[in-house]
Amino acid sequence: MSWSLEQAYAYVNKIKERAAEDEAFRLLALNDPEMACRLLTGEPLPEGVRMSARAHGPDGLDIEVRGLQETWPTGELGPDKATLD
Repeated sequence: MSWSLEQAYAYVNKIKERAAEDEAFRLLALNDPEMACRLLTGEPLPEGVRMSARAHGPDGLDIEVRGLQETWPTGELGPDKATLD
């Protein structure tokens, strides 16, 4: 299993939405974003994909996803690191 950039954005947005509504989930996302994602999707991260998170203001999160293997229109692999705001 692998994620497209579109899937990664969708999952990150779900994490951010839930974190904005649920302080306990926000703390989980800050301390273990991979587990937070697993709780929302019901699946572990794809092999080689890693997440990290840090607080952005009093309620926001910055989530970084590494290890994506998105293919760009040129056929080349894109960057393996994306900060998804």
